[in-house]
Amino acid sequence: MKKLLASVISLALALSAVMPMVSFAAPDIDIDLGDTVVTASDADLYAEQVVKLVNEYRAKNGRQPLKALVSMNKAASVRAREIAGKFDHTRPDGRKGFSAIEDAGLNWSWVGENIAAGYPTPESVMEGWINSEGHRNNMLNAQFKYIGVGYYNNGGYAHWVQLFMDSPVTYTDYPKSQIDSNNAPLGKGDVNGDRSINAVDASVVLTEYANVSSGRSSRLSSAQKAAADMNSNGKVDAVDASMILSKYANDATK
Repeated sequence: MKKLLASVISLALALSAVMPMVSFAAPDIDIDLGDTVVTASDADLYAEQVVKLVNEYRAKNGRQPLKALVSMNKAASVRAREIAGKFDHTRPDGRKGFSAIEDAGLNWSWVGENIAAGYPTPESVMEGWINSEGHRNNMLNAQFKYIGVGYYNNGGYAHWVQLFMDSPVTYTDYPKSQIDSNNAPLGKGDVNGDRSINAVDASVVLTEYANVSSGRSSRLSSAQKAAADMNSNGKVDAVDASMILSKYANDATK
């Protein structure tokens, strides 16, 4: 059995000159189509559960909750795949782990990273991090405002990444929806109402699926649900996200 691994980088880096801001947009989703689509939603659910546990732990210790960002989850997911090949805070290309945040187009002033491997569940990896001073300090750092979590299962062996940052910029999860106030019908697949069908719509669908699967209330309007239900089975789930991505890919090649 592989030995559980855990490592931490306790960074508290202040920039004397803030890097120029890159405009934020929800990222493309790296998702397998067909029968393996559930893998992506499992990763989303695991990441969301870790964020929940981190914020519960922060609340118990008098800290404000961290805001989870889609773009930071993307960066952390990239790192989770990287540490499966090289378990280190230095990336395969020689840059520091937190450079994945910069690659996602985010502007940071303070940043930190926790990594771990071998823990099978969100609860077990959180326990490992809490029991390590450096990891614990990152999770409780009052300086941080944002978090991203990545999970990658490589042959049954789990890899986990937490990215933390503070920023002079206020970020939101998704670009604001352009849904009309009268809840007007939307085209099939156009979940955020921007008159295009792309990975942003699939990202919204996966987040909705994760919320509902975890017992939380829906965040979508009735018009958005109708647009998201690609196979018209009355549910919004990972299959719909897969179909949206497939349509997006097909339209892009025309």
